[in-house]
Amino acid sequence: PEAIVTLSELMRYMLYETDNKTVLLEKEINYIQNYIELQKLRLNNIENIIVNIHGEPKNKYIEPLLLISFIENAFKHGISLKEKSWIKINISCDTENLYFDVYNSVHLKKEDDPEKDRSGIGLENVKQRLSLLYPGQHELHIRSTNTEYFVHLTIQL
Repeated sequence: PEAIVTLSELMRYMLYETDNKTVLLEKEINYIQNYIELQKLRLNNIENIIVNIHGEPKNKYIEPLLLISFIENAFKHGISLKEKSWIKINISCDTENLYFDVYNSVHLKKEDDPEKDRSGIGLENVKQRLSLLYPGQHELHIRSTNTEYFVHLTIQL
């Protein structure tokens, strides 16, 4: 039952909120939290997922579904059911800026993995969206190694 309620909240947000050019930041954060809760249920309540939210997101707006691609990638590439895994997400805002960090473990794909050499388009799409929607008003820094991946995004609200 918990998963169905969470999934229905995700779908309601996607159907009714994302048609708008911008959404309240607190609604976007709620969507992210629901997505993470659903992933935790799927992963049998894995404990190494930490989410910190600081600041006051009320009365601030953001383009819908802008941040979720980074979180989806963290779950896709950062969680292994066989190896030690972790995801840390920090979202904070002040009067002018949104600060968003995703830090996760990375697990190299095996040679026989059919998706080993496939690269998704999600990250490139987000970079293009940021350039179009927040020209000169954002900074995106991505750092990766063989064992970890870090994204830092600052957006002027």
